Amino acid sequence: MAFNKNELVLDRVRSATYSNLTTGELVFRLTSIEDPSLNFTSESEEVTNALGTLITKIPRAKSINFSGTNSLVSFDLMAAQFGTEKETASAGNAITSWNYEILTVANGKVQLSKTAAVADSVPYIYSIVDGDVGTSYAAGASASATEFLFGENGEITVPTALANGSKVYVEYAYTTEEGNKVTDRADDFPTAGKLTLYVYYRDKCTDELLSGVVLIPKAKLSPDFEQNLTSTGKHPFEFDILADYCNEDNMELVEYIVTP
Repeated sequence: MAFNKNELVLDRVRSATYSNLTTGELVFRLTSIEDPSLNFTSESEEVTNALGTLITKIPRAKSINFSGTNSLVSFDLMAAQFGTEKETASAGNAITSWNYEILTVANGKVQLSKTAAVADSVPYIYSIVDGDVGTSYAAGASASATEFLFGENGEITVPTALANGSKVYVEYAYTTEEGNKVTDRADDFPTAGKLTLYVYYRDKCTDELLSGVVLIPKAKLSPDFEQNLTSTGKHPFEFDILADYCNEDNMELVEYIVTP
């Protein structure tokens, strides 16, 4: 008997992939999508008679939008929304990050935990008094009552005014060959790609699990999103679905497929 399903329960969207429109290479994959939604709208031209009575509406254009929220922050998705690429650090390709530390002076020195600290990124260090940032001390050629010396491997000789056991606040940049970096530039924007949604359906009578795909041949990721910087913050996204303007014989916008 032929497989022919009509009314199904949509179980969930399993994952979504976004691929380069030209090469087919994967740009990102999302696996924890909440509230996925396809919004279908259209524009029509109204035809009326001499009295303004509506005779008919002639459809002229379709508009489809896909939106949702990834439960986890995705660096690959963020890079695509910025219109750039994620930079992955490796041997010979270091990236720069930032750190701060509150350190206790011992033998007139403090030691930064990141030994690849960048000296120029530490123009000042600060004393800590009763838990608050206090006096600032500038970098110098040698340690004095008002200046500190930045040495090799993240060692700092503190000003002579700071006694052993006192605490200092240091904020600094450091280089690392491990990590990821995504940069949003004012002149970069997302490009179009192929969007594929992998979904699960269930038979309404038997509860049988069925595999489905929603194919979107051409979609453009919006650069607009709001990210809540908390532990419960999600990663929202939105796509405009586009027709292949350069191929009038291939005007598919969305395809729904279900298989056993």
